[in-house]
Amino acid sequence: MSSRQAVLLVGGRGIRLGYLTARTPKPLLSVAGRPFLSHLVERLAAQGFRDILLLTGYLAEAFQAFQADWSARGVTITCRVETEAAGTGGALHLALPELAPDFLVLNGDSLFAIDLAEFLASPLPPGVDGRLALRRVPTTDRYGTVTLADGRITGFQPHGAAPGPGVINAGVYWLRREAVTEAPALPCSLEADIFPGLAQAGRLEGRILDGYFLDIGVPDDFARAQVDFAPGGAAALYNGTGQAEAGA
Repeated sequence: MSSRQAVLLVGGRGIRLGYLTARTPKPLLSVAGRPFLSHLVERLAAQGFRDILLLTGYLAEAFQAFQADWSARGVTITCRVETEAAGTGGALHLALPELAPDFLVLNGDSLFAIDLAEFLASPLPPGVDGRLALRRVPTTDRYGTVTLADGRITGFQPHGAAPGPGVINAGVYWLRREAVTEAPALPCSLEADIFPGLAQAGRLEGRILDGYFLDIGVPDDFARAQVDFAPGGAAALYNGTGQAEAGA
């Protein structure tokens, strides 16, 4: 894969983790001995992403050492700091001057181990401004659900609206810059304020994919990550393309 731009949303407060994020941004919390964000960047670099933009907010200065460390390894990391909380959609809107014509977006507190080359292989059709990676889960209690028809996303339901198994937004997006050009008043949410309108207009694709998935945003899953990301753990068994290693 040729080098592309990856944008990581890392500005949130992470209040569900309590005291753990009082002095450390959630993406920089230690998971299996190193910052969770380091696991994400390592996987991105392995799949050809060398241009990475971090959209920071809460405790933004904490990302400076992380930026310098990865820059020394040949990965260009740029930090953009929002001075006031703008939400996920607002952060992207404010970063428009730094955005490539099309770019990958990931949440900085979750991993969906997919083959990004495959996800980006077919171009976005005319009139489509984004493609979302989706995943089937046994219970959607913590997540909103997504509805699809002929590969296009038709709607989003908030968490709790459709309990039980379902399809969720897994936090990996390929977007055109146009998707965030006309954001509503800031702050705004990419997921709640921008995506629903694009879906209603038929401008969002969805791909249901398999792969390891974990969101570290609650204490139980943060504790699980310590095991899964350790050598030989569930996440570590997936290589840079999102496929399980032989024998896993």
